[in-house]
Amino acid sequence: MLDLAGRRLRPWQRFHVRTTALFALPLAAILAVVGVVSWRRAVADEHALLRARLRALSVSLAAAIEPAAIDPAPSPARARMEAALATVGGDQPEVVAIYVLVPDDGAGRMHFAADWDRRAGEQVAPGTAYDAAGVPLLMAAVRGPQVEREVVADAWGPTLSGYAPIVDAAGRPVAILGVDIAASTIAAREREAIRRAAALFGVAALLLVAIGAVVGRRVRRPIEQIVTATTAVAAGELSTRVGLLRGDELGVLGGHFDRMAAGLEERERLRATFGRYVSEDVARAVLASPEAAGLGGDLREVTVLFSDLRGYSTIVEHLAPAQVIAIVNRYLDEMVALVDRHHGCVLELLGDGVLAVFGAPVAHADHAAQALACALAMRARLAELNRGWEASGEAAAWQARGLPTLAVRIGVHTGKVVAGNIGGATRMKYAVLGDAVNVAARLEQLNKQLGTSLLFSAATHAQLPPALAARAESRGAHLLKGRDQPEALFTIDDEPAAGGAAVSSPR
Repeated sequence: MLDLAGRRLRPWQRFHVRTTALFALPLAAILAVVGVVSWRRAVADEHALLRARLRALSVSLAAAIEPAAIDPAPSPARARMEAALATVGGDQPEVVAIYVLVPDDGAGRMHFAADWDRRAGEQVAPGTAYDAAGVPLLMAAVRGPQVEREVVADAWGPTLSGYAPIVDAAGRPVAILGVDIAASTIAAREREAIRRAAALFGVAALLLVAIGAVVGRRVRRPIEQIVTATTAVAAGELSTRVGLLRGDELGVLGGHFDRMAAGLEERERLRATFGRYVSEDVARAVLASPEAAGLGGDLREVTVLFSDLRGYSTIVEHLAPAQVIAIVNRYLDEMVALVDRHHGCVLELLGDGVLAVFGAPVAHADHAAQALACALAMRARLAELNRGWEASGEAAAWQARGLPTLAVRIGVHTGKVVAGNIGGATRMKYAVLGDAVNVAARLEQLNKQLGTSLLFSAATHAQLPPALAARAESRGAHLLKGRDQPEALFTIDDEPAAGGAAVSSPR
């Protein structure tokens, strides 16, 4: 997809990516928070479960030990205690050590009465001293069962421990039974909790990505269709339609776009059709602004061009109507195109005659130069048409009557006119009114008397660029009908440019 400058949009510049990210990122953050909370809760639950098992195991095992078994001397009670420790330790894979400690005093000094250890070489001999001053819960176990909340490290490594008192028949504590679970077991439980939380987060993230992709696709495709359609319309392809059959906002937007494009297409068709009857500039101005269609005008300086086809009456008299129409239409089509090319406005098509104005309705500072360049191009183009008609045999109709070729007479004059819409409420036209139009028409007629094909006034000559003015040839001063003073007139050699090519615009 391209932007207005024709550059390809980067992924993060696209609307559907930003929209998806707008929803996905907060949800991802929420999922991450939920994942962390779930992991912490799972870890806490695992710790609580281990602590509950330690408490239950230490209490039940302490209750099963007879006080007499604490004596290091061999006895059936001691044998039963050692067997019980080994059995419980063997049945509980998470337990690494079970031991019995006898308090020597209240300061934390104790000694081992028995010890079972899963780790080879770690078993402690009965009577070995142990300083419990650094393990407060172990000392507190004489008053009741205790379980460490965190891992405690000692000479045998980091463990999580549970303690319970061994009491005599009178209920007095005579020893403390301890059960240790290795820290590696706790870490394994934590890793398992992390894996479960990560799996949950991963599944949720995959679902989020899948939903985001579906939503993004549902948004991306219609947006791409609309962008493609707007690009085509901007390039002039007004028949383009989006055709979005959706019930959401994008469907509404697509429908409005299609109606807008249809309106533009209809407007362009109207302008093109309207432009066949009036100048393209007039049609564009009227359609662009309602005020332009109102009656009225303004005073401005323009250059008026009036042309007439010499020999037209011979054509009409001796050719079939269909042939006359074909030849005149071909001629006028070429002449009107030249007027348009030189920024002029065709006001009237009078049979074979053309009345055009340069500098209105669109102002051009070089209207005189454009008008004269157009006149020269019209003359050169007619020479080409004559060669074509002669080659096709059509010219025989007027050549047989003593008219070798068709020629054009053109008058050009620069002056003040009132340019605007004239007419009534139901019918009007764009026109220029003023003496400049009359002078141009009289110059066109004066070509007959002077034997020229192009005459232009001193007012036009004064505004020509030096290169074009230097080509002008004076034809003296002549008194025109309706004028008190003679008008200095000029012409340019009738010989067309080499090859019959139209003279280029002075621009």
